[in-house]
Order: sequence, then structure tokens, then C-alpha cells
Amino acid sequence: MKRMLLVALSTAWLLPAVSLAAADPKLVDSCNDCHGDKGVTTSQDVPTIASISASVHSDSLKAFKAKTRPCTKVSYKRGDTKRQGDMCTVAGKLTDAEMTALADHYSKLPYAPMKQPTEAAKVAAGKILHDRDCKSCHSNGGKDPADDAGILGGQPATWLKAALADFKADKAEQPKKMKDKMTKLSEPDLEALAQYYASQQ
Repeated sequence: MKRMLLVALSTAWLLPAVSLAAADPKLVDSCNDCHGDKGVTTSQDVPTIASISASVHSDSLKAFKAKTRPCTKVSYKRGDTKRQGDMCTVAGKLTDAEMTALADHYSKLPYAPMKQPTEAAKVAAGKILHDRDCKSCHSNGGKDPADDAGILGGQPATWLKAALADFKADKAEQPKKMKDKMTKLSEPDLEALAQYYASQQ
């Protein structure tokens, strides 16, 4: 029995690697209708989803499906731009396999920070807050997808401010240590943090 187990273990590496199913092109196109070509946004009210780690992206979609994150309605950016949608509705129609495939697809695409104006004084104040409260989880100015904490650096300032406000109001799931820090931040603090992350290129 032991010999059989050893043989099985020693030859396991010969087996073909399990590959994820490719994301449905129609679903990818639907995501890009709001998040931009290849998941890189050009709008202030939706984030870039390219390069976000597959685990973070998949967990986010599941949270939207479970409605444990706020689901703000936004207008589509291409096609019929009079249409509106929200992430709870979108994610609610996805299977677990589709979420996994989409997350894997976007994790392999390059990130591109948004070029946008920022206010130097607020950026400086935001950096102080980031270094004090956020740096341990959101390293490299919030731009490292390997942190598994999402990508903040270079995201749209308006979206950042809204997302930070949701966390402060405890409208979105978050680790306790993050909640403890977020609830102590003032409105000017949220604005400063949003400006700091928006400035990161």
C-alpha cells in the first residue's frame, strides 16, 4: 500500500495541469462595456479591473452576488449608454465557474493607472495617512496586485472616494483591523486618501 502511494506521488507531476475554462467572450465584452477596453477604465465612476489578482476579483464578484457590497447604478460606457446597471445584478447572474474564469482573464491583463488631475496638498496629506494606516496591506502606493488587497493606486478619484466612504460607513465587508481604522477617518481624510491613490502612476 505504501509502495503504491509513493509511486502515485512520484508520478503525479507527469499528469497534465488542470486549466481553467476560458472566460466567455460575451461576458468579457459585457464587463468591458462599463469597465473599459481590456478592463481599463476611462470613467470616474467605475474602477479598472485589469491586473487585479484572481482571488480578489473572484471574492469581489461573490460579495456583490451576496449583496454584501453596495451596488451603485452606473451608466454603460459603450453601446446603449442610456442603459444602467449595477454589480449586484451583474454578479447575481454569474455562476461560480464564470466568476472564476472572468477573474482569471482580467488578472492576466496589464494595469494602466488613470491620468487625472490631483491636488498636491491633499496628495501629501493622503500619503501620511496611507503610510500610517494602509501601507502594510496596500504596498507600493496601493498598486501591487500581489498584495491580494485590490489595486487602489491610479484608480479614478471619484470612485476611490465613494469606495472609501462605503468602507467608513461599514457598508462593505472588510477586515476588522481595516474597519477600526476606517471609522476613525474624517471626510477630509477620505478625500486626501482618494487624491493620494489617484496620483499614483
